[in-house]
Amino acid sequence: MVSSSQIKIKIEKLAIGGAGIARHDGLVIFVPQAAPEDELLVEFTNKKKNFAEAKIVEILKPGPSRRTPPCPVANVCGGCNWQHITEEEQRRQKESLVLETIKKFNPTLEFEYLPLKESPRVFRYRNRIQPKYHNGKFGFFARNSHDIVEITDCPITEEVLTAKFPEARAFAEAKKSKDLLRMEMYISDQEEVRFGLITDEDDGIGFSQVNRFQNEDLLKTALEWAGDHQYEHVFDLYAGSGNFTFPLAAKYKNSGITAVELNPKLVERGRAQNKDKRLRYFLSDVESYMKRASVGKQDLVLLDPPRAGASEYIMRALAASQAKKIIYISCHPVSLARDLKWFFEWSQKLGHKYQLAKVQAFEMFPQTDHVETIAELRVD
Repeated sequence: MVSSSQIKIKIEKLAIGGAGIARHDGLVIFVPQAAPEDELLVEFTNKKKNFAEAKIVEILKPGPSRRTPPCPVANVCGGCNWQHITEEEQRRQKESLVLETIKKFNPTLEFEYLPLKESPRVFRYRNRIQPKYHNGKFGFFARNSHDIVEITDCPITEEVLTAKFPEARAFAEAKKSKDLLRMEMYISDQEEVRFGLITDEDDGIGFSQVNRFQNEDLLKTALEWAGDHQYEHVFDLYAGSGNFTFPLAAKYKNSGITAVELNPKLVERGRAQNKDKRLRYFLSDVESYMKRASVGKQDLVLLDPPRAGASEYIMRALAASQAKKIIYISCHPVSLARDLKWFFEWSQKLGHKYQLAKVQAFEMFPQTDHVETIAELRVD
């Protein structure tokens, strides 16, 4: 018997954020843990005028891509929200989501959209994780909760890291703390496993690409798309510790190189690696830097902002610069699409002709809804 708060729906596709999308009586309904073409009995958890959120009560007929998650705690752990979907369908959904999102914000924008680049590994790819410890439990937060799901393994994490789980647990236990302990475990540049506590004073190693196997392809693509032109200057914005900076410096041997990064720990690591007198590392947020920067018509700009994207000021400044080429690396389709909209609106206002040459999605985070995207913008 179906109650009044329960309805039967069929999932059409997946949304940014990972939920399934269905439509019913004029409502767009978002359902976490759904798979494409699932036929479901769901119950509303949040209902607005034009959309609603619902939870699965019963899977009436599973979609063709639904599977039993390989990880035994995938349905409760907050880490992987797409493990119940085959990798082939995960990739198909991400490729579609990136294109749809860019087109939604920029309906008249024409560009070459290349097929999504698969990750060399769909499991055992993460080289950095942040487990938690509290009241004798070691693991990750449960989905939408601060309860800890206990783990002895994590199938998306490199095995050299998971082999150290007993040591990390013992380290946390020895603290004899009644408070929640947030930890970071990662594989260092020296291929050593390191772990410790994340505190208010020490927020960990900062951003780094967690899938080093796919990062090689992303880096290769960025360098290829940057081209063989000898730029006067190369700017790496949101540079981190130099993931793109040092390969760019190696390729463009006659160009000045500038890296800009706000995280002091990453700047320190980047400066420690720097043996090149042409390369300057600035500790600054990108917007403040762009207010005093001089980017010219013969320059290359690569930017790799966090999930929030850049800002309208930054995209305006880049449009005004008339830089010869811009390579934008994004980890969130919505912020990418919005930033492209700002960029082309300002290019048009300023009378500068740019084109979005090509875009490609990269499967950097298998088993999750997250996707990396690279875009090439150049003077038309």
